[in-house]
Amino acid sequence: MPDPVRSVSIPMDAPVPGPTGDPTFTRRGFFAGLGMTGAASVLAACSTAEDSAASAGQGDADDGASIRTISFDGVHQAGIQEDSQTHALVVAFNMKRNNVPKGGLKKNLTRLMRIWTGDARSMTQGETALADLEPELTVAPQNLTITMGWGPHLIKDVDLIDEAPAWVKKNLNGLPKFKGDKLDNAFGAADVVLQICGDNLTAVSHAARVLTRGGRDYATPKWTQRGFVDSPTGETPRNLLGFKDGTAIPRTDAEYDEAIWDEQGGSAMVVRRIVFDMPGWEKLDRKSREVVFGRHVDTGAPLGGKDEFDPVDLNKSGEDGLPLIDERSHVGISVGEGSRIRRRAYNWDNEVTPLGNSGLIFICFQNDPDEAFTPLQKRLAEKDRLNTWITHVGSAVFWVLPGTQNGAHWGQQFLEG
Repeated sequence: MPDPVRSVSIPMDAPVPGPTGDPTFTRRGFFAGLGMTGAASVLAACSTAEDSAASAGQGDADDGASIRTISFDGVHQAGIQEDSQTHALVVAFNMKRNNVPKGGLKKNLTRLMRIWTGDARSMTQGETALADLEPELTVAPQNLTITMGWGPHLIKDVDLIDEAPAWVKKNLNGLPKFKGDKLDNAFGAADVVLQICGDNLTAVSHAARVLTRGGRDYATPKWTQRGFVDSPTGETPRNLLGFKDGTAIPRTDAEYDEAIWDEQGGSAMVVRRIVFDMPGWEKLDRKSREVVFGRHVDTGAPLGGKDEFDPVDLNKSGEDGLPLIDERSHVGISVGEGSRIRRRAYNWDNEVTPLGNSGLIFICFQNDPDEAFTPLQKRLAEKDRLNTWITHVGSAVFWVLPGTQNGAHWGQQFLEG
C-alpha cells in the first residue's frame, strides 16, 4: 500500500522542466499514478490531519492566549509593524534556473507564490496547510507571522523592474560595501526571503519546513539565520552586548506611512549578519561600554537622561565641560534616524566557544534604503566607536511586496496583472 506521507510536498502545478530533466510530480499526476485506492488513502490521511487540527483547535477554544493570531491579509504584510516576537527564522532561497526556458522563471515564481501564500495564510491563523500531516505543530501559532520579499536580481529577471520601487534598479548588485565589511556570500544576496517569526518556536520551525517542502520544485534554500529576543515585561529587548535594541523606532501609523511603506504598500528589507567580539567587549568596564553606545546600560536612557525615551541631547555637558554623549558614540552618529527605519533585530548564537560565537541579525525596513539605511550605515562604518567590537559578515536586501487581500497570493498584481 502506498505511503500517504509521501504526498505532502507535491506542488499543485507542474514546474517548468528543471536542471535534471527528470520527471517531476504534480498532485494531479501523483494521484493518477496511485490509482483510486492509493489516492483514497492519501485523501483519507489528509482528512485525518485536518480532523486532528480541528480537534486540537477545539481543545484550545477556551484558551485564547494559546492561539494568538496576527492577521495575514492586509494592505501591508505582517511581521514589520508588529512588536517583535520571541523567535525568528529567516530563510533565503534561490530559484531553480538551469534549463528553465524563457518565461519559465516567471511562471515558476507565480506557482511558488500560490503555494506559499496559501500555506502561510493557513498556518498563521492556526489552520492546516495543504496536505500537512502534522497540523498539531501550528494549531497554536502564538503570533506567527510570515513575511516574504524578492531580491533585486529576481525582479529584473522576471521583467518586473519597472513595477518595483526605483531603489531596486539601483541595487541590482546588492547594497554597497561599507568600510570594515567582511562579507561572506554564504549570507549574501538571494532571490526570495521568508522572515518567519513567532512566540512558539515549534510553530516557527514547522512553518519553515512546510514552506521549504512545498516549494522544493521551484526554489532551493541558500542560507538560514535563527534569532531570538526576550522581553518578558514588554520592554525593549536587549542585544547580547547588554544594551536595549530598538528604542528609537517608528511608533505611529503616520510615521510608518512616511518612512516605512512605499507607494505600493511594500517596504525594503535589509538583512545584515553581525559578529560580536565578545572577549574584546568583556574587557571594557561598564562606564566605558556606556560611552561607546551613548546610553546607560540599565535604563537605556541617553547619557545625561533618566528615561529610555528621553531625547538625545548632544549639546549637554558634564561637570568637566565635556559633552556627555561622545559624537562618535553609536547614538551620537545615529541620533534622529530612528523614525526613518523600523529596526527588527534578533540575537543569534551558535556553539559555545571561548570566543563567544554570537552576534546580531540586524533587520530593518524602510521605504527606500538609499535614503535611510545606506547613508546611516556609511556614517556608522566610518566613525562609530562600536566598530572595534563588531564585524558585518552578511548583507542582503529584498523588496517586501504589498500585503494580500481577498484571498490573492503574494505578488499576484505584478505576476498576473
